[in-house]
Amino acid sequence: MTNLNSYEEIGFEVVYNLHPKFTVKSVGAGDYQGTKYKASLKIVTRNVFERLNQKTQAYDEIIEDLTFKIPCETDEQAGDLLDTFRQFRAKGEVLKLTGNLPNSNNEVLVLDNPTSFVIKEIKDNKDIKKGS
Repeated sequence: MTNLNSYEEIGFEVVYNLHPKFTVKSVGAGDYQGTKYKASLKIVTRNVFERLNQKTQAYDEIIEDLTFKIPCETDEQAGDLLDTFRQFRAKGEVLKLTGNLPNSNNEVLVLDNPTSFVIKEIKDNKDIKKGS
C-alpha cells in the first residue's frame, strides 16, 4: 500500500494563498488504533462558492472546509508553528503554502519545510520562558 502522505509520491505541487481567516491546531505525535503518526500542525480554512441547483434553478451557497497539514519533527515544533500562524493571522498576512491536491478528506499535505515558517522571536521567547 502506498503512503499518500509521502513526499516521494508527489508528482507536482500546488501553491495556495492562505488568507488570515483560518483556525489552527497543533497535534502531538502518538498512535491511534495501532497506527503511529508524527506531530503536525493543522490549519482549517473554508471556501464559500455558489453552485447551480438544477431543481430550483437557483444558486446555492456551498461551504467547503479544507485542512492543511504540516508534518513536524517534534511536538515542540508543532507548538512553535501554532504560535507563528496565530501571529500571521493577527497581522492579516496572506501566506503562500506549497502542497498537493486535497485528498478525499479535503486535507492538503504541505510540502514546505516547517522551519521556514517559524518566527525567530517566538522561538527566542519560548527559550527565555524555559530558562526562567
